[in-house]
Amino acid sequence: MAIKATTKIYGIFGHPVSHSLSPVMHNSAFAALGLDCAYLAFDVAPKEIGKAAQAVKTLGIKGINITIPHKESIIPHLDEIASDAEIMGAVNTVRNDDGRLTGCNTDVGGFLMAVEEELGIKPGGSSVLLVGAGGAARAVMSAFCMNGAERICIANRTYDKALKLASEFGKQFKNIRIEPAALDDSRVIKARLAEADILVNSSSAGMEDEETIELPLDVLKGTACVYDLVYKPRETRLVKEARRLGHRASGGLGMLLYQGALSFEIWTGVKAPVEVMRKAIE
Repeated sequence: MAIKATTKIYGIFGHPVSHSLSPVMHNSAFAALGLDCAYLAFDVAPKEIGKAAQAVKTLGIKGINITIPHKESIIPHLDEIASDAEIMGAVNTVRNDDGRLTGCNTDVGGFLMAVEEELGIKPGGSSVLLVGAGGAARAVMSAFCMNGAERICIANRTYDKALKLASEFGKQFKNIRIEPAALDDSRVIKARLAEADILVNSSSAGMEDEETIELPLDVLKGTACVYDLVYKPRETRLVKEARRLGHRASGGLGMLLYQGALSFEIWTGVKAPVEVMRKAIE
């Protein structure tokens, strides 16, 4: 599709962002529907997120996806936060309405749709071991907490971040047992893995050149499954190892697809061509 003076611009802010499949996914959707729109990737350094948010207004960019490490730090630079994003404390979608920026979060919906479709998981009554305590972890926490999980252990390399997240959600969801753990505390991690119905990696571990996480997956129950939010590579070492041991396991491509489709609909008001978007990222 040719870029014209009338073309509406959308994009993604991240750091790094060169690995993102969002441009090919959204541009395929725009083309399929004949929309005069284009989607670009912007590598925004953490200290520049305020300037980048202002640029959305200044340049008239119609909508932006927000990814690591900006999902929390973008919030002070927005004019309004949707209730779902406020509960999570994280934003992954920004809509620009004539210079007024509204932050939303489609990660929860995307995650729930993906784990149900790919792993047959429903959050109600589940025991969860969640690796990571950043913006993506907030979406996973919200998905399980708002849908009746029984127990969640947040394991992170930096214990204080896990403690902070556990405390924050514990105040909102007093009926759910939420506890922090240090990722290098092998005794606790092994015990929580043995009890888990689902292991979720929400950290960047395993992405491209990032160091992977080493977990004793052999203690997982036979019915337990694994979801890795990392989607590049499509099959991380964590997913491969879980499958080798006979567990249902999936990478984050499905979550990327469904959260992207929800963002597309927030921006355009048009039903997203999900199968076109799926084919583009696969």
